[in-house]
Amino acid sequence: MNGHHIQRSFSSSQGKIAYGSEGNGPDVVLVHGTPFNSTIWRALILQLRQSFRVHWLDLPGYGHSDKFDGQDVRLRSFAKVLAEWLDHKELRNCHLVGHDFGAAAVLGAVCVERYQALSLSVIDGVVLNPWGTEYSLLVKQNQSVFNAIPKYIHEATLRAHIATASHHLLPESMVQNLVEPWIQEGGQQAYYRQVGQYDHDYTAKLEELYPKLQTPSRVFWGKEDCWVKLDVGKRLASLIPSAALRVLPDAGHLSMLDSPGLLAKELKQWLSA
Repeated sequence: MNGHHIQRSFSSSQGKIAYGSEGNGPDVVLVHGTPFNSTIWRALILQLRQSFRVHWLDLPGYGHSDKFDGQDVRLRSFAKVLAEWLDHKELRNCHLVGHDFGAAAVLGAVCVERYQALSLSVIDGVVLNPWGTEYSLLVKQNQSVFNAIPKYIHEATLRAHIATASHHLLPESMVQNLVEPWIQEGGQQAYYRQVGQYDHDYTAKLEELYPKLQTPSRVFWGKEDCWVKLDVGKRLASLIPSAALRVLPDAGHLSMLDSPGLLAKELKQWLSA
């Protein structure tokens, strides 16, 4: 096994959700963010599956999951669909790990959808207002324009944007994995659709709930994250009772790609505590 493969699909309220799992042990669920997909977890899965049953999924509108006009791809939808999928899989009291938008999804699943998680891990999360890179906010304000740009410009700008998420040069194979869903048929519209539905109201709602969160939580942040600054991680850790912050040196927003060994070590220690 290569540490990541899509095995099955689940019919959610927002279409087919692609997912997979590997390993044996306590259940750990990995939830990606935007504009990524579950392939970002490949190196982490290879290390965690030795001690855990690791699950991953592509969020609605991402990766191998369904993409369609009228699809709800807001943060609140991700939290709801995650809760639906956990119920479908009969995963009770598992460890939830979320990156970027995935962090808002796991926090929403617990704080709003009332899923009882064994623990929560936030990795470079989009979880506090204000958020959004300069590029993505420009797209949100001009969605119809970006929908109409030629495909080669769409792909070039997307590649350049993704490159800024990593502190190190990403392998071309990984860049292609991340770009491919957005350049296939319907992918360009799907990409700008999810940007157009950026859900700042939901993160405002979540922020009010963080001080009431009783689930054991840990916050992991790349020191060199230029998409969501380290100060956001510090602020989040201060809002969640008993949450500790672990700073990952030499890692950017994609810490699971920049420092997979260190992140895996930190996660193993935390999830095994």
